[in-house]
Amino acid sequence: MVYPSSVVMRRTGWLSRQPAWFRDRVLDLCETRTYQVGEKLYGLDDRTGGMFGIVEGFVDVILGVGPFPPFLAFVGRPGWWVGEAAAMTNTNRRSEVHARTPAQALYLSAERMVTLTTDDPEAWRRFAQLSVDHMDNALLLAATLNHANLRERVLATLWRLSGPESQSDEMIELPCMQTEIAELAGLSRNSVGPIMRRLVDEGLIEMQRRRLRYRPMMVRKALE
Repeated sequence: MVYPSSVVMRRTGWLSRQPAWFRDRVLDLCETRTYQVGEKLYGLDDRTGGMFGIVEGFVDVILGVGPFPPFLAFVGRPGWWVGEAAAMTNTNRRSEVHARTPAQALYLSAERMVTLTTDDPEAWRRFAQLSVDHMDNALLLAATLNHANLRERVLATLWRLSGPESQSDEMIELPCMQTEIAELAGLSRNSVGPIMRRLVDEGLIEMQRRRLRYRPMMVRKALE
């Protein structure tokens, strides 16, 4: 069945860009799952499973690469999908995803992904498009961390975190503290604090306790 709450998936993110018949088929094959704060959708090096689409709430994406300790790399929001790479390649998970807030996700098992691709081999290309989205995000992270201008690093981080709504002029909300923005931008809290206050003064962001609000395209234009 198509869950009423999955309407967000038709409006934003990877699935919204697919043909209507494919969206309907994916949603028909999904099951819904709920998570409490801190509960894992999956962990680093878990055996392969299916893919997840965030319907409500926010999730943390933790990367642990090579000899380096795990770190917060992204915060997923409604409309964001993850997990397709391990499912398509039958390999272990490359990240850990857990609930930052109470969250609801749609889950499409690896077996049902195979069902989709058996019915229509072109479906592999559609799943690969999601992997390209993740690659673009990773490349933006690398470019951001390599950038010398600290203000632009913070702006690029905020734009990256808007995820599936990166082209939106509407206000979005992110449940992040200043210290977490610093970690995501590869900066210290002391260096990020003055930058965030200036962005508030410029009207680019609004800061509340543990919350940020901003319009992604305004942030993007400030980078130009």
